[in-house]
Amino acid sequence: MKKDAILYIDIDDNFFARYRYREPHFAAARAQGLVCLTAGVAGRKHLQRLLDDSDDVFLLDTLSELAIMNLVGQLDGQYQIRAIFCYAGHPSTQGEVGCIVAQASKRLGLVYSSPDAIAMCNNKFLMRRAMKKHDLHSVPFALCSNEQELQAGADQVGYPLIAKPAYGGASAFIKKCSNWAELSNHYAHFLKDHARSAFADFYGCVHRLPDDGGRQYDYVPGRSILLEGYIPGVEGSVECVIVGERIHPLLINEKLLLTERSGTVLENVLISPPTSFTEAQCRQIRQYAVDCLRAVGLTNAVVHLEFRMTDEGPVVIEINPRLGGLYVNAAFRDLTAINPHQLYVSLLLGEQGINARLEAGARKFADAAQRYAMLAIYPQHNGYFKGIEGLQFLDQNASVLEYAQQDPGNYIDADIEEHYLLKCWAMVDDAAHAHALHDAIRQNLRVIIDDKVAG
Repeated sequence: MKKDAILYIDIDDNFFARYRYREPHFAAARAQGLVCLTAGVAGRKHLQRLLDDSDDVFLLDTLSELAIMNLVGQLDGQYQIRAIFCYAGHPSTQGEVGCIVAQASKRLGLVYSSPDAIAMCNNKFLMRRAMKKHDLHSVPFALCSNEQELQAGADQVGYPLIAKPAYGGASAFIKKCSNWAELSNHYAHFLKDHARSAFADFYGCVHRLPDDGGRQYDYVPGRSILLEGYIPGVEGSVECVIVGERIHPLLINEKLLLTERSGTVLENVLISPPTSFTEAQCRQIRQYAVDCLRAVGLTNAVVHLEFRMTDEGPVVIEINPRLGGLYVNAAFRDLTAINPHQLYVSLLLGEQGINARLEAGARKFADAAQRYAMLAIYPQHNGYFKGIEGLQFLDQNASVLEYAQQDPGNYIDADIEEHYLLKCWAMVDDAAHAHALHDAIRQNLRVIIDDKVAG
């Protein structure tokens, strides 16, 4: 008798894992009696990571729809593959894995997200184009691949503006620019140093974007950069789940403290439920999130949508076709009584009753009396991260529910992208309490970074 199995396509072969996604979904799948299989592209440098938590690992000659389908065919005698999934927010030089997995799943008759929608979410230029097409509140934007286009794009968008990769992860190479000198310097920095990012693979591969009114764009990783009008206001995120085409905007998180570095923007303190948004504004945020997700056409997904609340209403920053980072998983658990990893597995399996569970979760969030905070500590300078002293302060603090430290031993560039040296999930009374707890953590913990050996 064939065993029911779930297949994960893994393309994260960085020297340190850039996200923890496969492991918690496998834990949820095993709890439902599923065998957990992983496939990656042959020639991986860090194969042991896959072997550590997979029931079996298979190596593909190439990352393609055909290769995945052939593998499923080869496994048919032993396994009934119930679902195929991946970290859909990770385009790579090998191909856009989210789209490839979605296309293969569709052809195999499995639950899938819209491939075109995944592409639209991962490329922020295409996302902005979808907002414009559907007349949703957005900002001017321009995709530029050389300095001449950059100057013309800046004239079109206007200052202040945000310059950032159209694809990308970890807030790498994001900068608010107030004039041409700042923009041209940032672009030169991006051209020179883009490969130094630990998330450089997220830029994807060279390709031509879908035609827009007769104008075509060639996307070139490490050269193409997106300009967007600056969005003033309080920043936040909406955590959504889409079942088929039905969209559930479940949680709203507010970002209480953001820090701008020379080439990145860091999220230091978040609170949920939010404290700055009125009940009417929260309704507006939820409806806007639904409208944005309908505009891109995303289906069957857990979604992390970021926005800023302006005087005219919410404006989307980005739409991520995957579960949010930091402690968004804990926010699901403690504020909606939903395990998002288990929920996504159930969604992939096509189980019944998911909409009712999400409706109950939304009611629980709306009635929540307890607030929670996500807190993050980042490096202050470049060097090799050696660890953190004073973690007993967290162990002894009744407000801190859980925390995690980045594995030591890696070189950190503090100005290119975000590095969560430490992240915490805590119960708080209000925004002031969240700020005070963050300050206390910074005062009582000592981050050790050795800059003497930095290359």
